[in-house]
Amino acid sequence: MNLDVQRGLFVLYLLQLGITQGQIGILQSFLFFSCVALEIPSGLLADRYGRKHSLTLGFLGLFISGIGFLLFSDFIPFAFIFCLFGASIAMGSGADRALLYDNLLAENRTEEYPRIISRARAIGAVSLGLSMLLGGALQEAMSWNSVYIFFAISKLIGAIMVSFMTEKNPLSTSLNPSAKSRVPNREAEGVFNSLVCFFRSKNGAFLIPLFIGFALFELSTVPLFIYGQPFFSLQGLDVTLIAGIYAAVEAISAVVFIVAGYVCSRFSLGIVAFTTTFIITLFLLILSMDIGVNASAASFLLIMSLPAIYETSYETYIHDNVDSRIRASCLSAANLVNSVIIGASYTVFGGLVDRYGFSSTLVLVAVFCLIGLLGVITTLLLGAQKSRQ
Repeated sequence: MNLDVQRGLFVLYLLQLGITQGQIGILQSFLFFSCVALEIPSGLLADRYGRKHSLTLGFLGLFISGIGFLLFSDFIPFAFIFCLFGASIAMGSGADRALLYDNLLAENRTEEYPRIISRARAIGAVSLGLSMLLGGALQEAMSWNSVYIFFAISKLIGAIMVSFMTEKNPLSTSLNPSAKSRVPNREAEGVFNSLVCFFRSKNGAFLIPLFIGFALFELSTVPLFIYGQPFFSLQGLDVTLIAGIYAAVEAISAVVFIVAGYVCSRFSLGIVAFTTTFIITLFLLILSMDIGVNASAASFLLIMSLPAIYETSYETYIHDNVDSRIRASCLSAANLVNSVIIGASYTVFGGLVDRYGFSSTLVLVAVFCLIGLLGVITTLLLGAQKSRQ
């Protein structure tokens, strides 16, 4: 259930309520920092009690958040709503991919993970794109309330569907045979202790620079996804056209996700990271030049869709170097780093846009995108050194 009819429109909704772009940045920071607070606990919960339970709680939290959008219109209530929204995202963060990977692991099919996750995300991107188109149509034909009623209902249905999913529990194994020795497999030891021991060892610590590097790359795309709404609104586009652009992002992302499975099975993380980063940096600079609506829309579409390849390669690399017993927790740790960096960037991005405009802000974002490669290089060098030992 990847339906999100409000995703391409919620900034416009908040703006018409009288909330400023700077305040929206603060709200997004609340969302991401609530993710930070629950990233590790949610991963531990998923590993200890089951990924299905964590996913169900996440859907229910999103359902309540949707109701909150209907009931309130002031900044303070929205601060609590965005915190709940972020906490709900954290409950599903990592649990879904860990559930898929371990189900494949139980059937000795982990080599199919890049292809299957790519197809799953392609389907998710298509459904998200169609739902955003639906959101624009609902707003134009009916009202903003209809958008959030549909959003809330879709999340409630998602919670029900998750309860019927199958969750297999493979033995503590990993695609990488050497990964078994990385985490003690003593029943008496808690998941949290296993996670701490893993990241304190060289076998886990070498992944941390990668987490930071990918977060800096995401910093160049995730806030822009939100602030693209007022960006195109300032260029004279109406709500329907803006929703159409965001739907096109998901449609192109669906194709890219399918291609990602092929690319990631043939090229290393290093090649994927370098190629994607340089391309995204180029299009960020083009977008900063503001050379027309068509060029801006085309650049925006590519900036938002191409990271799907990098994301697939990044997650596959993590799965290959992590034990099943702490898989969801490790993914949550990666998401924790991501949330801290992006959460801070939302407030800064919004403030910079208010003060200096989009062009200067996008140039600065492009610089951070390139800096993220340093983290990838560090992890790959440490990984190569570790393999030779």
